[in-house]
Amino acid sequence: MIKIKTAFLTVIIALFAVTVSGQAEKFGHVNSQYIIQLMPEYDSISKVIVALDSTYNSQLEILQVEINRKIEAYTQDTMSPDLVKEVKAQEIQELQMRAQAFQQRATEDLQQRPQQLMRPLYTKIIDAINELAEDNDLIYVFDVSQGNPLYVSEKSMDLVPPILEKFNIKADPSMLGGAGAPF
Repeated sequence: MIKIKTAFLTVIIALFAVTVSGQAEKFGHVNSQYIIQLMPEYDSISKVIVALDSTYNSQLEILQVEINRKIEAYTQDTMSPDLVKEVKAQEIQELQMRAQAFQQRATEDLQQRPQQLMRPLYTKIIDAINELAEDNDLIYVFDVSQGNPLYVSEKSMDLVPPILEKFNIKADPSMLGGAGAPF
């Protein structure tokens, strides 16, 4: 009886080992930055950011011209009483503070705005990755654009081509080697 139980247990363990070894873990990889740069929306977002930067720079130049004009007028004014000069110096100081505050807010906006505008693209890519991962029974998908993997095996599924196909984006096939794009 013990021999039958031992033999039965051995057969079950062997079958379980064969079943488990037959279900290899599957991994995938993607280069999200490469995909984003190929998306049509990326160009329009880049243009918005460049235009915003240009607008901010123009406004700063206008402020700086006004500050320079007031400084020049202040330094050339030798006839005004001290009280008038003091008021003018205060005006210059306030303008400089306004320009500095504007520059600080503009810098913050130029750092935050791309993230806000790119969020829908990232969501779109993540949704596509999740769908492909589920359809292909992948347990992990690594984003090689984040610089994590030092090696990508041929056994890892490259999700870049199917994502580009899903979004109907044409790309140079030579750029799709290895990890979705050169990294």
